[in-house]
Amino acid sequence: MPKSINIDQKHSRAIVREIGEKLRTTMEPERELPVNVRTQIDRLRELEEQSPSIHPADERRDKPRR
Repeated sequence: MPKSINIDQKHSRAIVREIGEKLRTTMEPERELPVNVRTQIDRLRELEEQSPSIHPADERRDKPRR
């Protein structure tokens, strides 16, 4: 088994962002997604809107200050 590498959240998010950028640049923008993929993406968006934030600081920023 390969040795595990521990990275902090900041670097983990940077890696995720970079992978996302690479995927966006390699995908054909005018190509339509298959219906089943589009359905799953739409469902994920719905669930994301319904779920609470796992990062408390995000919730505090959304609330108005007194």
